[in-house]
Amino acid sequence: MNTPPAVPLLAPAPLPAHRPRLSSDDRRRQLLTHAIALFSKHGFSGTRTKDIAAACGVSEAILFRHFATKEDLYHAILDTHEAAAGKDEWLVEMRKIAERRDDLEFIRCMLAQILKSFREDKAFHRLMLYAGLEGHSLPGMFQERMGSSTLEFLRNYVVLRQREGAFRKGNPDTLVMLLASPALQYASSKYIFGLKSYPGTDKEAAEEFSKLLVGALPPTEKRAKKPSKRKTSQS
Repeated sequence: MNTPPAVPLLAPAPLPAHRPRLSSDDRRRQLLTHAIALFSKHGFSGTRTKDIAAACGVSEAILFRHFATKEDLYHAILDTHEAAAGKDEWLVEMRKIAERRDDLEFIRCMLAQILKSFREDKAFHRLMLYAGLEGHSLPGMFQERMGSSTLEFLRNYVVLRQREGAFRKGNPDTLVMLLASPALQYASSKYIFGLKSYPGTDKEAAEEFSKLLVGALPPTEKRAKKPSKRKTSQS
């Protein structure tokens, strides 16, 4: 009589590892973090809401539970950037500098803040670049919420110093753009495009740019050297 071959006992399949359930706040932060990362890597047109949800291991329904509309998600992204940027503390410092009429320090502090923002939040600035290229509404939302008040403050200082004769006359908006442009160009090259065109540190760049800018702002007649008076001998 033939006995059937022994069938080896199969070990029970391991149970899936228990994943702790995130709190509502932690889940919201997780969704925001992945949304910013995906938008900054693939742009807005290349990122779907289900991609964001999948990156967090949840359904789109969970995503929409935290952000009912895409606009809610975009505002939350701006909230996150605003909190990280420390804008309020920076403006307090800038107002103190403005009261002292310390033009060099005013410009240096402004440039340092721009460089800090790019250095510490590269994903956000990549995201904003994509938004601008794709005609997205986010840059306009950013300008309305955060940019307009800062620009107004900078413009008011330029106008004040023009009236006091410290800055050359001209369109104050153009002067504000002039002041911000070196840091924006430097930071974009370094942190968005990965170019190493300037060998120094951000602090050194801010110092150098501010010295060059403050030298270009006074009226022409103030910068011109007065001819020295020399007595001529008569034969």
